[in-house]
Amino acid sequence: MSKKSKPAKQKKANFSRVQQVDNWIAVASQQIYTKDYVGAIETCQRLLGYLPQKSLQRAEVLDYLGVAQSMLQNFPESYEAHTEAISINPRDAQFWYNRGMASRYTMRIGQALRDFERAAELNTNPQLTKTIANVIKESRRLAEMALKKRGPDFTLDQLIEQEGYYQRGLKFMQTNNWEEAEQAFRLSIEMRDCMPQPWGNIGICLMMQERYDEAEAALKRALEIDPKYAIAKRNLKLLPETRRTGPPKMIGISDPMRSPKLKQGITFVQE
Repeated sequence: MSKKSKPAKQKKANFSRVQQVDNWIAVASQQIYTKDYVGAIETCQRLLGYLPQKSLQRAEVLDYLGVAQSMLQNFPESYEAHTEAISINPRDAQFWYNRGMASRYTMRIGQALRDFERAAELNTNPQLTKTIANVIKESRRLAEMALKKRGPDFTLDQLIEQEGYYQRGLKFMQTNNWEEAEQAFRLSIEMRDCMPQPWGNIGICLMMQERYDEAEAALKRALEIDPKYAIAKRNLKLLPETRRTGPPKMIGISDPMRSPKLKQGITFVQE
């Protein structure tokens, strides 16, 4: 009798686990709806430790996680969550739209346009049609400005690649991997040398490696491109003292997109 009852018990246990997962997903949804973003992140992370790597439920939870991270202005984490969601389910327009917003707020102008265009292709929700059209219009304007600055032969694909190198450099800086960050910024510059930010960041990376003459040259190059670039001005002014005392143990990396006044447009549809 006990052997015959095992399949039934196993089936009941599996059903219980599925029901528990569904309940926790509903909790995450409700937490976002009530603006409990910290709680939503905790719930989503708990679920991600349980859900299979390629399940559609995992993609749904990742999207919730990305929304919650974005609303707390943790935009790199939001971008990563939405990217993983898309890798699991690339047919969901909301996922593409939400990653488009995360792309915008991580200064991936080219990727944002691509994401919004893909969202428009997949969208079947009339309520989102106008919203997506509006963000495409604005993203196209920003992308055209970025391409114009880089010259007539620079493509959108190249812009996406260049911005990817720059974001990789920022990620390395956040973990104090200064040599790797420097190389990522140099790859960005190799594609087109027209922006002060990569040079300014290279200057910081070189200062942290105690390569002060090279740091000075990089900061001066940033100011050649934009004489008003405040970060390069400030770090160039600090350079003599840094030569004497050595690099600081910690540096602050400012994020221009983190602001209490920032208006966001992440889409969340509560089922």
